[in-house]
Amino acid sequence: MPFIIKKVSNHGTSNPIVARLGIQTSELIKFFPISEKQREDIFGIFHQKIQPRLLQCYELKENLLSELTKIGDEFKKERVSTQSFGRVATVPQVMRLSENCENYLYNAKSFLRDLARIFEPLFGKKFTEARYDKIYEWSKSQFGENDNLTAIIKQDHDLWIKKIVSMRNAVEHPGGYSGHLHIHNIEITFDSKTKEPILVQPTWQLNNEPRVPILNDLETYIWNLLEFAEDLLVLSFEKFDKKFPIVIAQIPEKERDPKCPIRLRMTLKEGFIKKHKKANYADVKNRAAD
Repeated sequence: MPFIIKKVSNHGTSNPIVARLGIQTSELIKFFPISEKQREDIFGIFHQKIQPRLLQCYELKENLLSELTKIGDEFKKERVSTQSFGRVATVPQVMRLSENCENYLYNAKSFLRDLARIFEPLFGKKFTEARYDKIYEWSKSQFGENDNLTAIIKQDHDLWIKKIVSMRNAVEHPGGYSGHLHIHNIEITFDSKTKEPILVQPTWQLNNEPRVPILNDLETYIWNLLEFAEDLLVLSFEKFDKKFPIVIAQIPEKERDPKCPIRLRMTLKEGFIKKHKKANYADVKNRAAD
């Protein structure tokens, strides 16, 4: 029975999030010896749960980019608007910046929470929170500390997952265990030489950490989340014997179909291809000799 791809947003398969969490997932899971129920559960998590979450993050990022571009273009034309004979300057601001940042973090953390559900249909282990520190401990006990799945969970948790979860927790519980998330809108600074005004794009910081541009983080986290979901799926599948002598290969970015830019595909093992080419060539030689 084919999987049904439902359009749940205005984004089509040309969007990498749709292509990779929907189309790509449906293709990859065909090649592994798991039950139809397991396939349906996994596809449901990727297509119906985490894909809409990540598309929401993507839209919030695109909206911020669009607004900053518009503000930047207007600023180039009008420079700083002043009142009271130049004594008061009006600094342009991104509307609803805090609310949109908080919404982004909500969807990013929810993505991680829903993604953790794939371990139940595959291994019978249920996780209901975005606690990848606990998932790491479970994976280490099940597969070993040097296992590829264990290693990627540990690496990504320490590098960026913990930060996303902490930022969202700081929004939900200000002053709690994670502290405070500070969001700073557009500011004005002046060039030290020309004295010309310069727009400083919005930044955020968790507690007393250095400020970082919000837009850069929103972009980076989207692709981190997308690739992490793919990695968890592929490395989990490595625990199962495949039906055929195949491997999962990455398509170089410049070679991806812009209409459906999937990143991963199944391909025959190199050794298997060479072996059968040689066998076929030998058959031809034998037939010629006869």
